[in-house]
Amino acid sequence: MGQSANVESVFFKVPFEEVPDLVASRRVFLSKGYAYVAMSQVVSLVVTQFRCNISKALVLTNRKWTATIKEQEKDRLTPIVEALSNAYFGPDYSQPKDAVEISVKDIDQLAKSSFPLCMRHMLDKLRENHHLKHGGRMQFGLFLKGAGLKLEDALAFWRAEFSQKVGSERFDKEYAYSIRHNYGKEGKRTDYTPYSCQKIISATPGVGDHHGCPYRHFGEENLRAALNKMGVSGHTLEEIMDKVKNRHYQLACTLTFEATHGVSCDSGINHPNQYFSESQKVLRAKNQTVESQSAT
Repeated sequence: MGQSANVESVFFKVPFEEVPDLVASRRVFLSKGYAYVAMSQVVSLVVTQFRCNISKALVLTNRKWTATIKEQEKDRLTPIVEALSNAYFGPDYSQPKDAVEISVKDIDQLAKSSFPLCMRHMLDKLRENHHLKHGGRMQFGLFLKGAGLKLEDALAFWRAEFSQKVGSERFDKEYAYSIRHNYGKEGKRTDYTPYSCQKIISATPGVGDHHGCPYRHFGEENLRAALNKMGVSGHTLEEIMDKVKNRHYQLACTLTFEATHGVSCDSGINHPNQYFSESQKVLRAKNQTVESQSAT
C-alpha cells in the first residue's frame, strides 16, 4: 500500500508535445508549456519516444537502402524494411501542435513558406478552379484543420472559393455540412484526423482529382516543374527524382524540406502536418536569431 502511494506521488515534467494523447484527453496537469506525467501514465511518454526513435531509424535506413542492398537482402531484411516503411507511427495531428491557430488571410503566405508540395498543389488548383472534388476537400480540409484553422474560418475559406463557381446558397446546402462533419460537429460527431503520408500515397486519384502525393502521382515533367517552382534545382532535384524512381516518396519529400529550409530533417517526413509544424519551428528559430543579432 505504501509502495502504491509512493508511485502515485512521482511525476515527470516533460514538454507537453511529448504526450499529445494525455493532453488531448486532459489527463495531465499543464503549466508553462510542460506536462506533469504521473508514474502510472509514463507508458504514454515511452511510446511517444519509441515512435520517434523508430521514425528516425527508418529514415536513416532508407537513406542507405540502395537497390544493391535491397537485392542482396530480398529474402531477409527487405520484406521487413518495406513493411515498416508502409507504417505510420507518429501523432494524428487531430489538434494543432503548440495550440497554434491560423487565419484565412494567412493561408497563401503559409503555403509558400510551410506547406508540403501536396497541399501547395491543392491550394493552387482550388484558387484556379474554385472547386476541389471530395478527395481533395477531405485531404486539404483536414490538413488545414490540423494546422490550426478553426471551423468558422474553414467555412469562410471554402465558401469564398466555392461560391465563385456554385454560388453561396448551393455551397451552404451541399458542402458546408461535410466541413462541419470533419470538425466533429455533425453526424456521429467524430473528430476526424488529418491524413498521414502513407494514407495519401495509397490514394488513387481519378481524372480531375488533385489530391494524393505528387511524388507518386505526378508525371516526371510535372513534378520537376513543381519542384523548380519551390526553388529546388540542380543536384538536389536529381537526388529527389532518384528517390521517386525508387518509390521512396516520403524520403523525396524529406529532401525537399531540407532543400527549401536549409536544415536537416533526421526524423523524416511522415505527415503533411508534421512538415508544416517543423517548417514553422525552423522559421521561428531563424526569426529569433535575426532579432537577437539586431538587438546586439
